[in-house]
Amino acid sequence: MNCLKATLLSISAILSATAALATDVYMTRDKDGNVTFSDQPSQGSEAHKVKELPSMPAFVAPQAPQQPEQQEEPVIEYTSLGIISPTDETTIPTGAAGSLTVNGVLSPGLQPGHTIQLLNNDVVIDKGTTTRFKLEYMDRGEHRLQLRVVDKQDQTLIESNTITVYVKRASVGR
Repeated sequence: MNCLKATLLSISAILSATAALATDVYMTRDKDGNVTFSDQPSQGSEAHKVKELPSMPAFVAPQAPQQPEQQEEPVIEYTSLGIISPTDETTIPTGAAGSLTVNGVLSPGLQPGHTIQLLNNDVVIDKGTTTRFKLEYMDRGEHRLQLRVVDKQDQTLIESNTITVYVKRASVGR
């Protein structure tokens, strides 16, 4: 068994040393039957042709990037924002109790992280992610309504036209 291990070790050493080229290896046996391998011929040696072994280049692991690349969000520019109802110069009658629904249209649609604000006389009175706002118990008089889209930093991205709505409410006499 030791003889076989020694033989295999000798063969692997020779093969690894000569793996780049095909070469001759010479094998001889001594009087006890031990095998000796050499690259030089000797008396009574047998020549063996050793062919090149298939090899594969060493794997080089790619280096991890120093810092992960930050992907910038695509910049979406809104093309239009408008109030479609109520129409400009609409009067809300006394029986409506100062209630109305403001409907708008935004193109393209609202992007993540953006908010739609409803302004009344240049003051934000409501905000959300849709262009529909329900107003109730509005005071009588003139109201200038406008929609606005803002980003996370509250920067205005687009504004609608301003419409004027008149609310009629019954007044209580003293």
